[in-house]
Amino acid sequence: MGPSLGYITYRGGFLYISKLDSYNLKKNKKIFKFLLDKKISLNNKCYLDTKKSEYKDLLDNVNGHSLDDIQRDIVLSEEDSALVLAGAGSGKSLTILGRILYLVRSGVKPSDILCISFTNMACNSLRKSLFRCGIEMDVYTFHKLGLNILKSSGFDTRLVNDDVLEFAVEKVLDKYDLLDILPDYDFVDIGDGDFTDLHVLLSKDTLEFSSLKRLFITFINLFKGSNYDVTAFDRFLEENENEVNRFKKFRNEKLLSLAKEIYEEYSFSLNKNKSIDFHDMINNAICAVEKYGIKQYKYIIVDEYQDTSLVKCRLLQVIKKHTGAKLLAVGDDFQSIYQFTGSNLNVCLNFSDFYPHSKVFKLENTYRNSQELLDIMGKFILKNKKQIKKKLLSQKHNEIPIYVYYYDKNINEVLNEVLNSLDGDVLILGRNNKDIMNLRVKNGRCMTVHKSKGLEADNVVIVNLVDGVSGFPNKICDDDLLKFVKKGDDSFLYAEERRLFYVAMTRTKNCNYLLVNKNRPSSFVEELLLDNSNIKIMNDDLFCPKCGSRLVKRNGNYGEFYGCKNYPKCRFTKKIG
Repeated sequence: MGPSLGYITYRGGFLYISKLDSYNLKKNKKIFKFLLDKKISLNNKCYLDTKKSEYKDLLDNVNGHSLDDIQRDIVLSEEDSALVLAGAGSGKSLTILGRILYLVRSGVKPSDILCISFTNMACNSLRKSLFRCGIEMDVYTFHKLGLNILKSSGFDTRLVNDDVLEFAVEKVLDKYDLLDILPDYDFVDIGDGDFTDLHVLLSKDTLEFSSLKRLFITFINLFKGSNYDVTAFDRFLEENENEVNRFKKFRNEKLLSLAKEIYEEYSFSLNKNKSIDFHDMINNAICAVEKYGIKQYKYIIVDEYQDTSLVKCRLLQVIKKHTGAKLLAVGDDFQSIYQFTGSNLNVCLNFSDFYPHSKVFKLENTYRNSQELLDIMGKFILKNKKQIKKKLLSQKHNEIPIYVYYYDKNINEVLNEVLNSLDGDVLILGRNNKDIMNLRVKNGRCMTVHKSKGLEADNVVIVNLVDGVSGFPNKICDDDLLKFVKKGDDSFLYAEERRLFYVAMTRTKNCNYLLVNKNRPSSFVEELLLDNSNIKIMNDDLFCPKCGSRLVKRNGNYGEFYGCKNYPKCRFTKKIG
């Protein structure tokens, strides 16, 4: 028997040397001088090859599917901490299932595996797949995990109703004349400086006022999800003193003042009712683990890791520290879409900062989308340079993966025209609930893009692609106020909306059909048309007859008109109406 370090014992055979093990080995050069990087890499390959042969029957048939080479490496990996970046339709759920089946087959008890996913639906799906394979084990949401930790430690677990925060927002805003709070600066104005309709926009029965409420709810969730306390508001105000734009400076000062009052009102309600919210629950669970410990798990598997908040990440770190468990986190930074609940993409983008000496795998072979669609959407999402570069590959091909239909006022007419032309199942997606409320369809499932995460269909129709505050992209989501609670997060314009659009576009197994408001077309659709030639416009009369480019709406001395997108090279114009 050879020398040992921790749980590693070298016996002259093949053993897996993780990134963390490698770091520790290199610190003891006298004993492990021969274990250089290339030697470690070759040793690990031999280890994996041996395991692939030993477990070939399992890896060839995980729920009826054969795993590809990268999936097999992930399933058999013995890294202390690993992040799997899984592209849309790349088989991440299958990889997680294969990982658990392998661990159990190799002698690990199901009760020694802590498996966490983002939604109850995802948990139930994995639990059923495991049961069909003869394994009974629990799969937790962070919500359920936090509750179990608190209950076993004797902490208070009285959770507040979801509407209490919204009530606190309304209670504070109802105390003020909003025009006095925000004089001469429209809170829904994102950059165009038009304050003409300020009085109308600030009335409390408008969509814009609802957007203001959602802004404060998002702010409080991000604030608590990053574990700030009330003293942070003073720091935010000091930071705001460096704002050179006087309108932004004044506006942020007023909104921060409101946000602080809302936070204090919300905290008062929680204390009065002796209740906690989800963020408090996770923080209390962290304290419970640090004080009382937790069951000695050997492996931790986390699905949808890209939507983890900083406090959830802290809980994982604490559990890992107290158990010594190996962590496998699976997610896709391209599909991080829950910032409004407190998620922070940095836990994915900067994984090694949270889990040093970790390894990153990339699942880049996809089985849902065509290569043509992946190329279009890859170019679209990677305009934000903070996204982790991935080159997704598919054996499927579709020369025209996207069709654009313009409508003026009656969206149902063009929607049914599209639906009547399609075979197979159809997913109809809207950015907001209001986008799908009044649709009249005989076939197809209607839902918001957020609810479609993890689903797929033969064809996808995306409705109400309009440029506006509550359009797609939704402009309120990039409000300047949120920069104070998005520390270190990407500042790329409409970054999360871009990821949300990516999620919508990658639900399809065949084609996407985009229904676009011809008078106020979504900037995302305009961008796709500008950057790609293999998108077909089905019913548009807004082409320039001189150069063939698109006509866009502009303002002139005599009102609105259509002008060529190639202006000033092309000066063609067309009257509206």
